[in-house]
Amino acid sequence: MEKSLIIILACCFSWSLNAQDSLCVFKIKGSAYSKMMSSITPISKGMFITDKSKLLVNESSEITAINANGEAFQINKVGEYNFNTIIEQHSAENSKSLTSKYFKLMWNELLKNESGKTIIGGVFRGDVLMEFPKDSTKLASSKLTFKWKIEEENKTYYLFVKNLSTDEIFKTATNGSELTLYKDQTIFSEGTDFEWMVSTSEFPNLKNKMFYFINLVSKAEYKLQIATYHTLIKDLKNLGLSETEIETSICETYGICK
Repeated sequence: MEKSLIIILACCFSWSLNAQDSLCVFKIKGSAYSKMMSSITPISKGMFITDKSKLLVNESSEITAINANGEAFQINKVGEYNFNTIIEQHSAENSKSLTSKYFKLMWNELLKNESGKTIIGGVFRGDVLMEFPKDSTKLASSKLTFKWKIEEENKTYYLFVKNLSTDEIFKTATNGSELTLYKDQTIFSEGTDFEWMVSTSEFPNLKNKMFYFINLVSKAEYKLQIATYHTLIKDLKNLGLSETEIETSICETYGICK
């Protein structure tokens, strides 16, 4: 009954934020605040703006917000803005279909994060701890940094990396939330396809565990893959994202990383 109630609440929360009276902060430079009745809250990435809140934007600050339709809105002048003013007067130039699809993906990701944090946080733990690289990531780098979630009651974590060409499995233990391996490790000496998994058990049944797939690519292949997103990259530059922010966004969204 408790789980059913939580799922219903999460669905209601998601539905309300998918409506046309909500925006989500995609990027913020400088400082700004959300004002709702007598409450004033600092604006941060991932925060949702509704038709009941106002934005207080400080000097030299810039906000980019998105909606469920993949549209972007920008504010870069000091002042107080209500929801309708943002929608009517501050639409950004991002009509390209690829950019719109990207912002829809971002909306869904930010919505999922907000739903989990607000409604479900800490209730459904599961046993999938892996965070980066995400499943089916193409990675061009001389080193691989693996990151995962931490559980309060567990101090030791076991990283498993499997070479799909040789079936060799590398295992190591750590008490942190990430670990970096260099490509000169024996496990990476042959092939380009690998899987990885993190467990709190030293000897888990690997056949019953979910692994994330990684494809190691060359720098040249990475550039070819990135080139297919040239329109999106141009639009994101116009929205004020730096080269590093764009690379990170494409990595997190499309799984092409370096």
